[in-house]
Amino acid sequence: MNRIVLGLFLSVISLTSRAEGTAMLISDNRQVETSWEWCFTDESLGLSIRRITSCYNCTLTSANGMSADVARILSSKNIAETAPDVIFLQLGCNDSPDSDEQHAAYESSLFDYPYGKVCNLAGANPRTKNIAVSKDKTAISCVNFSGALYRIAEFLRHETPSTRIFILAPVRYGSQPSPTDSLKLTQLREVANMLCIPFVENWSTVQRYDFIWKHTRPSLGHILILGDSYSQLRKWTSQMESMAEVKALTNLGKTSATLKERGNSHTNTLANQIGRIPASCHPDIILIEGGINDDPDPDRLVANYEECIARQRRTTFAGALAYIVQQLRNRFPNAKIYAVTPGGLYYGHTDRPFDFIVKANQIRRAAQMLSLQTVDWDREGRLSFVFNNSKGTGNGTEEKPFIYNVPSDETGDLLHPNDHGARYLAENIIKTIRQN
Repeated sequence: MNRIVLGLFLSVISLTSRAEGTAMLISDNRQVETSWEWCFTDESLGLSIRRITSCYNCTLTSANGMSADVARILSSKNIAETAPDVIFLQLGCNDSPDSDEQHAAYESSLFDYPYGKVCNLAGANPRTKNIAVSKDKTAISCVNFSGALYRIAEFLRHETPSTRIFILAPVRYGSQPSPTDSLKLTQLREVANMLCIPFVENWSTVQRYDFIWKHTRPSLGHILILGDSYSQLRKWTSQMESMAEVKALTNLGKTSATLKERGNSHTNTLANQIGRIPASCHPDIILIEGGINDDPDPDRLVANYEECIARQRRTTFAGALAYIVQQLRNRFPNAKIYAVTPGGLYYGHTDRPFDFIVKANQIRRAAQMLSLQTVDWDREGRLSFVFNNSKGTGNGTEEKPFIYNVPSDETGDLLHPNDHGARYLAENIIKTIRQN
């Protein structure tokens, strides 16, 4: 794209005189965008907005292949050159909702079947299991919202990896959506969830993230963490301490720890970490980070969560949380307790790539029944979910399995966060604590 076209492609409008950060707005409908104008002109937001205006009248989806309008967005090199703090995607305004058939294909749009084989170790005692292998990135089409938004999000994450991406609801701000728009919003929320991008339907969601571009350091007080390897590795906790004021941090995370009990002999649980809390610990905030190493609860038990809580049935998420919360509240009655949902940084290390969403919804339901706030890593945490064997580590057969303990942009081993991936998890922690 030449400089003349780029000049037409971008309309630069500074909307705040005291902006502390920069944002890019990509909207496909002028009328919808205008209804959000007051948000962008609010000086307290601290952002200077740059608009991409050539997207008006664009559509996300295409009957087959790549949408020409999506391709146009992906051709812009100016995004990487600008490297804004924030990108707002307000796309889909001109699209109809996906059909039932298109909606049902969200998972298969991104992953190939049957599954390949993956090995988690390259050395001694390797363990081989099934994996959900993604389609080649260039083969993911825009036949539905899932494919189209994936293509755009993947492009943006590659072009400007330090930028926080938000999806803005493609309806007029403050209006009562029509039944058609309500269906479209439901579908787009689901896709945003799959891609772990915040879905913005009111401006307060964005305001809670303003510490990122204002470079303020919110005060979080004393923090206690019960967790698994995500916490034990101290990646996201270090990022949290660099972005916020933490008076003291007690981190009891342990590799392979589960939230639920697996039997009488199973001791590596978050509940068992309670006995390791030092006497000197007096937390203001307690984070219960777990679930990534657990299987989802069966539907019959989810329907019976009330009894699971009453009996503290610790082989379920509801009962396990009930027990942990009771122990913690007995000891720290004034502390605020949060359950951290298992977002994961990588879908493909399992042949059930969206189980983490199921588990997160179950933990969220149990937490609500216990009057517990949640930190929604599954909805707004950073993750890299595409596994297309870019490192050339086998062919997916039993004899030559893929190796998934290789680095990606956000992980050190396609499972645990590196410093970059951990930053997004830490941001979500800080944002949630601030709003409460």
